[in-house]
Amino acid sequence: MEKNENKILTKHQKSGIKVIQKLLNEMHKDIKELIELQNLEVGADKIKDKSIRISKIAIALQKSLDTENGGEVAANLNHLYKHIRFAVGRVMDDNDYSYLTSAEKVTAEINKGWEKVSTAAA
Repeated sequence: MEKNENKILTKHQKSGIKVIQKLLNEMHKDIKELIELQNLEVGADKIKDKSIRISKIAIALQKSLDTENGGEVAANLNHLYKHIRFAVGRVMDDNDYSYLTSAEKVTAEINKGWEKVSTAAA
């Protein structure tokens, strides 16, 4: 975003961008931690709690999408958030961690994009 475009953003929009950035960072960190839990002897409750937290963040991010005006970007993000929820669901339901690596890569890429947006909006 150009500096003159930055003036178009309201304080509320800038705040929203920061909240989304924080949620994405937390979700990415949690997914990486969940991958690590796969190899540790931890209780199922810890894995379930982490999985639920990731799912709740993904749902919140899905709900924040402007599907009417967001076009292809919103549709793609919605699909990616669904994939993340699917991957976490597989862990909870079937103890299947095979989709978490792709979910981690997805969140890493989304984070890169939002870091740029967040920096430009600052």
